[in-house]
Amino acid sequence: MKQRAGHVGEFGLGPLLGQVARVAPRLRIHLVGHSMGARLVAYALRGLPPGARPVASVTLLQGAFSHYAFAARLPHDPGRGGALRDLQERVRGPVVACFSRHDTALGVFYPLASRLAGDSASLAPAGLLGSGDPRWAAIGHDGVQAVPGTVVRPLAAVLREGVPASGCVSVDTADVVRSHGDICRAELARVVVSAARTGR
Repeated sequence: MKQRAGHVGEFGLGPLLGQVARVAPRLRIHLVGHSMGARLVAYALRGLPPGARPVASVTLLQGAFSHYAFAARLPHDPGRGGALRDLQERVRGPVVACFSRHDTALGVFYPLASRLAGDSASLAPAGLLGSGDPRWAAIGHDGVQAVPGTVVRPLAAVLREGVPASGCVSVDTADVVRSHGDICRAELARVVVSAARTGR
């Protein structure tokens, strides 16, 4: 599923957005995805043609991909960057990652699946059976990591003040998101709308 979501985003949605940008250059596109859908829309940034910047905002709801995806340098391997290294700069507005510590699918099962797939050398994810290796924790569990300038806000502050105008923004939604699929919330819809209004 991980490979398919990334592939469809990079080689399907990304080039399609590039075509849309050529036909309607003033159109603002706002991408929203949940879980593997968040991975798909994020990887679409890799597939944009050079110079194309049609995406005005990206909102990732409980994203099922690495919290280091946008990092220029991985903390455990400074010679390498994340899979989406610096691609937040292809977005005219913010890249918003909503995360919740209550999401056990991303906090427990995602790191274990990553390990089984050979993505991690950890024995167990952080918080399970003692301290684990956080290298492949999910962005939907603890937000964007290792990207300088990332803004971290509690949900209440974002609902009150809005989403910052650009860059990576991690929004702690634990007050309302109690499980991986718990995203049909008015508060999250308000985050999406705020990101879209900012990314004009």
